[in-house]
Amino acid sequence: MLVSDSFSYSGLLSRGCLEGGGVEHCRAVFETHTDTVINYNLRDDEDWLWGMGLGCDGEITVLLKYLPAKQKHFGFIKMLTQIEAGKNQVLSIAEDNSLTISEFPPENNQFKFQNKLKAPHHLLVCGASPDVPPVTAIAHHIGWKISVIDHRKASLNKQMFPFADELILVKGSQWSDFDLSPFDSAIIMSHQYKRDREYLRQLINSKINYIGLLGPSKRRDKLLDDCGTGFKDLEGRLFGPIGLDLGAGSPEEIALSIISEIQAVKNKKKINNKIGFCFQDVKR
Repeated sequence: MLVSDSFSYSGLLSRGCLEGGGVEHCRAVFETHTDTVINYNLRDDEDWLWGMGLGCDGEITVLLKYLPAKQKHFGFIKMLTQIEAGKNQVLSIAEDNSLTISEFPPENNQFKFQNKLKAPHHLLVCGASPDVPPVTAIAHHIGWKISVIDHRKASLNKQMFPFADELILVKGSQWSDFDLSPFDSAIIMSHQYKRDREYLRQLINSKINYIGLLGPSKRRDKLLDDCGTGFKDLEGRLFGPIGLDLGAGSPEEIALSIISEIQAVKNKKKINNKIGFCFQDVKR
């Protein structure tokens, strides 16, 4: 959880139970420029003080670490920049509360706390069709990075896709050379059979572990047959018809079902009695 000197914050310690009290403790840290350790004991009836009788039944020790601007925040802001650029980072805190940031875990184990901070999940949407904006909106609000590609320049309208991080013009002749290594998942949403087939052919040959395909299973099987493969050969990696069965009807509901399915596969949850593969850090 990151707290600014204006006492706004991002991130959570406890799903919302302790954040208000934590921010109040930060006032003293900003005044004294000194690290502080606080303890929340929610195991007994005294839970009323901080947990307001929430019954969380646990104990949490929190380090409030001062990150002075004069010391360049001990590299913390640079770490966030690296994460945003797609590079995983490891934050380590030693017994004296000193902070170390690196791309890989330090070889020694002289740390009381280590946390791997992963780069945002990067979603590729193939096709700038009218039903794509709700997908990009939901993905954005859960912290993903989103790239939308299309072969039509006029379709890549920033006003239509305000939540997309990238709108990329990729003509048919350029698709075979398009770099797919930065992406964790991909959705094919062009609604054009020939275009979908070309997208699918390249995605199958990539290392992307989630490929979502709109349309009924009959269309899916025909596309796969054109690509020289079958659904069983890609089971656990190719998902079509795309999305969890939520009874969705509107574009927004369909978008929710799509993003929910990607999240489930990402976290190795069962889908239709099958377990999707976990995402590999193929680009990092």
